[in-house]
Amino acid sequence: MKTKVYGLILIACSMLLQHSTLAQKIDCFVLEAPTKQYNNIKKIGVMEFTGNREAGQVLSDQIIARLLKEDRGIEQQETGFMGLGKTVEGVTHIKGFKTNVYNVIERNQINEILKEQKLGLSGAIDESTAAKVGAILGLDAIILGSVDYEKKEENTKKSYTGLDGKSYTKHCKIRKISSTASMKIVEVSTAEIIGVETAAFSNEDTKCDDKRGEIANYNQLLSSVLSATAKKFVNYFAPGYALVRFEMEKIKLRDLRKQADQACDYLKNGNLKQAYPLLIAIYEADSYNPKAAYNAGIIHEMTGLYQDAINYYTIANQLEASNQLYADALKRAEGGAQTLAFLESIDKPIETYTLATNSD
Repeated sequence: MKTKVYGLILIACSMLLQHSTLAQKIDCFVLEAPTKQYNNIKKIGVMEFTGNREAGQVLSDQIIARLLKEDRGIEQQETGFMGLGKTVEGVTHIKGFKTNVYNVIERNQINEILKEQKLGLSGAIDESTAAKVGAILGLDAIILGSVDYEKKEENTKKSYTGLDGKSYTKHCKIRKISSTASMKIVEVSTAEIIGVETAAFSNEDTKCDDKRGEIANYNQLLSSVLSATAKKFVNYFAPGYALVRFEMEKIKLRDLRKQADQACDYLKNGNLKQAYPLLIAIYEADSYNPKAAYNAGIIHEMTGLYQDAINYYTIANQLEASNQLYADALKRAEGGAQTLAFLESIDKPIETYTLATNSD
């Protein structure tokens, strides 16, 4: 009996120790740099995508809707089929950043110009025609592209043995949509293509037996894949927010462990100004510890102080070059710094977050 009790105690202690050494995770929305930045573009137009007419109109409208959002990317991150799974929530400490950085002309205005000027009568819109339309509307760039999709439905049946030992047959219906799309960004002044992106997405639903009548219809599936396509296309050239799960490194040095845990609790509760002096003090007391440098970088990235974040992440990366967590953080912060420069170039800078108090 004693051996069994001791064994249970050892297991419990092992679980507590394992929990205490795990990195603590904090969800936070930060700036996400686009794949390509265009400092000379302020006013853009979105043409109706060619290919499938219905899908082209929907995709163009979804792109425009995303470009007009002030907080694009700050949303519940939904998992599972059509976003019906678990949701992940986060906060942001970035101040003064709005994602609608471009002046956007909608496709209806573009269609009116095409009609008035009798352009694109053949149905095909090339870069030269797009540039002419853009010039009339005073645009810096114009977006055009094509989209198409395929529908597929399949009925299947599968035999299985139930718990009662009897044989049964399950009848299922599978409905799937696959889409492909391409986007071009044309500079109006030169009629040259300055950006290209492609996207391919699919979505499907499966229902079996008496649930087959509840299967998602094709419009639902199409809306889902076009939404994913619009998101990818907009993220190609427009900055936004992205949810990052920061993994705070555990500080094992006994003298600093309590401060580190307290700082993490402050961060989780959004008390950044209380966490800041603790994280900096830990780094200064143990400046050759990559974990301490990385943790100090996190609070600066959370608040949009990207140059400081780069400095701390660089130190962590130099001290432990094999750690992919540090390399990813450094790359992310460098992208954030580039986005800040872009926002300043178009006269839309974010507010500078002040971490240090006057007494600091």
